[in-house]
Amino acid sequence: MGRNGKEEHNYTQPSLEGLAAPEPEERLFENCLVLSRPIYQDTGKKKEWTVTVHAQPSIFQPDTDVELLASAQSELASLSQRKSLKPGDRVMLTGIVTAQTIAFPNGETQTINRIALTQAPHITAKEKRISTTIFEQNRHR
Repeated sequence: MGRNGKEEHNYTQPSLEGLAAPEPEERLFENCLVLSRPIYQDTGKKKEWTVTVHAQPSIFQPDTDVELLASAQSELASLSQRKSLKPGDRVMLTGIVTAQTIAFPNGETQTINRIALTQAPHITAKEKRISTTIFEQNRHR
């Protein structure tokens, strides 16, 4: 028993130093070209938003040149969907980057770079929006 009548426990947590994976670092990509139409899925239980972008060099990030599969979950997916991104738009993305390497049976490998967004995309430039239908565009040619 301790001084104030309560039992004392002297537990120590063993150190896991060196065993833990490094903390994922949030990164900002300032100059991303949207390559595909975003895909938004809302199952009622889960919301998910994904889009493919090409992170390109900028004044502050001259060595950036990578294709990324950007994704958002839950409310961030809804916010991202409201941006109505289209191929050709330019956005700034902030999130946690991971790389996944897939090995094919023929020995080739492909690396998919993913960014799990921590903020909704910030649009820096919009591609020209065309409101006419494809039928009308083709008729004028």
